[in-house]
Amino acid sequence: MDVELDDILESLYLPELHWTAEDIFVNVSPGFGSGIRELEQVSGTPGLPNPVLDHATFTRLVAATVQFIQGEFIGFEEADVGQLDKAVIVIDVVDGAWWTVILDLDRVGVQDRFTSTFGEGTPATAMSRRPHDA
Repeated sequence: MDVELDDILESLYLPELHWTAEDIFVNVSPGFGSGIRELEQVSGTPGLPNPVLDHATFTRLVAATVQFIQGEFIGFEEADVGQLDKAVIVIDVVDGAWWTVILDLDRVGVQDRFTSTFGEGTPATAMSRRPHDA
């Protein structure tokens, strides 16, 4: 089954979030602007903090994304940005096909189409499988 970023987000009930981007690589529709290349570069540069996208910017990026190839987006309430233990959602993809979605089910609603695509899920103790600074 072909899954894209907007498929995931449209199958969840999420609060308005701010998103960090780590090691992202996406294909976007023409006309989105050159900002995506800078976002990709900064998100993959060791020693630099991961870029933070507000709700409006993330929504525009998702709408323009044709394929999310690689990387991780983590959604936070605005006051909690960067505090991984307070993340609401983690979306991680490898090679455009291997998806990991971690949810705080106390703050995210799940629609039937999410469950039909990803199954019932597996309890996780951490919000990310990527290494992060403490």
